[in-house]
Amino acid sequence: MFSARFRVIFCVIGIICVGCLFLFWRWGFFGVWENTTPFPAGLPLREIVFALDPPYLASSRFRTLGFVHPDGTGRVEYRFALYDGSRSMWGARLVTSQGLFPRWSLQGELLFSMRGIPPVVRLITQEGKMFGFQCDAPLGGRLNFDPQGNIIAFFNVYSSIYQNYQGYQMPGSVLVGRHDLKNCRMNGVILLPALEFIDSIGENSSGWLVTDFYDSDTKTWQVLLYHPERGTREVFPGLHPSFSDDGEWLAYYRPDGYLVIRRVEGGEEQVLVEVEGAKEEFTNWPERLSMPGWSGDGKWLVVNDSFGRMYIIHRENGQKKYIGPGWAPDWR
Repeated sequence: MFSARFRVIFCVIGIICVGCLFLFWRWGFFGVWENTTPFPAGLPLREIVFALDPPYLASSRFRTLGFVHPDGTGRVEYRFALYDGSRSMWGARLVTSQGLFPRWSLQGELLFSMRGIPPVVRLITQEGKMFGFQCDAPLGGRLNFDPQGNIIAFFNVYSSIYQNYQGYQMPGSVLVGRHDLKNCRMNGVILLPALEFIDSIGENSSGWLVTDFYDSDTKTWQVLLYHPERGTREVFPGLHPSFSDDGEWLAYYRPDGYLVIRRVEGGEEQVLVEVEGAKEEFTNWPERLSMPGWSGDGKWLVVNDSFGRMYIIHRENGQKKYIGPGWAPDWR
């Protein structure tokens, strides 16, 4: 029989081996193990999607996505394994489960990102299949869809795809790409006029682009409303701009912390409600809030405050209803 000393050594070696196997699995040495169909029955039939944990914190134990009806009922939460954009000291990919800043496309598909350098992006179709595993990720900001269902996001010298498009770059401009994650390809490039750091970007069906950027002269965030074909541009103070589904309205936060809306073309600001934490977003890194989500009929918006409380807000009278905890909600 083995001696007691030998059994102790054997147990220690066994524990070390099991620990190493767990780390290899955790770091992705056994290959991509993300579930390609995280929703086998299709995406949940809920109108609002949201992140479950604060975007300014990171943990592999965080949950992935939540869904809820606009009246706060039917809440469901999901957690599934994902690769983030980071790697271990040996070059292996690290695993997370946290989904950040989810957005619906007009076609009913779902986009979300994970933290890391470079950032990692995933697309989930209505059938529940996930795409984007081997694609070059767009870089930076809160990602969004264009009207055709491409992911629209800016990229620069730190992006792996920049070298293929650097010939489009002009001095003092920003490159914006249309990314097709289903087929891992680019479907076009847009050149934005001179801006500093961009946080988010969006496009409506009439060809208007909207983005927010940090202006070092005023030391605040500004919104750029820009139409490339017309050469029309308008700049005004604001943060986290978002087009309504029909493209007629624009919602954003003012420096005084109020959520406001206006018509895209020739509109005056209409003040809705003050959102707690929105004022602080203009002086701090804007992570706690995100782009307002519009209902399909354009009558309601969904937002969260800096404490992760979600509200739906009526466009015409500012009526506000609490629907539960969550971050970066968007309306299907």
